[in-house]
Amino acid sequence: MIGAFFSNSAHVWSVLTLQETASYLFKIVFLGEGAVGKTSLVGRFVYDSFEGDYLATIGTDIHLKMVQVDDVLVKLVIWDIAGQDNFAQLRKAYYMNASGAFYIFDTSRAETIERVDEWINALYAVTGEIPLIICENKTDLESAISQEIKDKISKKLNVKMIKTSAKENTNVEEAFREMTEEILARARDKSKKTM
Repeated sequence: MIGAFFSNSAHVWSVLTLQETASYLFKIVFLGEGAVGKTSLVGRFVYDSFEGDYLATIGTDIHLKMVQVDDVLVKLVIWDIAGQDNFAQLRKAYYMNASGAFYIFDTSRAETIERVDEWINALYAVTGEIPLIICENKTDLESAISQEIKDKISKKLNVKMIKTSAKENTNVEEAFREMTEEILARARDKSKKTM
């Protein structure tokens, strides 16, 4: 087994090797402007590594990670989508069949949260209202955005905002755990209703 066990609110969370057979497969997409740290967060979660040099994602990168939530094995297929505007037309195809999404903004650059509604509306137009978490990334840097603005956005969209830092490995595992548990709860509810 790779990684450690995490315990939170009676849930057991662990990271496993890819040879295991998963009970569920969930697609998670990352949204947000360029250079906000989407790739760094994915790298920190999937590979427990951090690359300080910025290289723009071209199109999309897909990563796999197996996690255990209580007695259920889940395979996460994580889509890291380019944030640059010239890839906007491709995003609709990337959103298809997504089970959950992270919207990432760089707390040190106020402009990276200005189009949050545009990103979320484009996502929901394809997926409907799927689980969404906003990550206030790069919290190792000084914030250029007031807490009032952050609270207002979180309340308006009715989503949780988690402070993360891929560089310092702050709340990265927790953000993915919360997302996975929310998607899993919805999947279980859905399967109960169809029985």
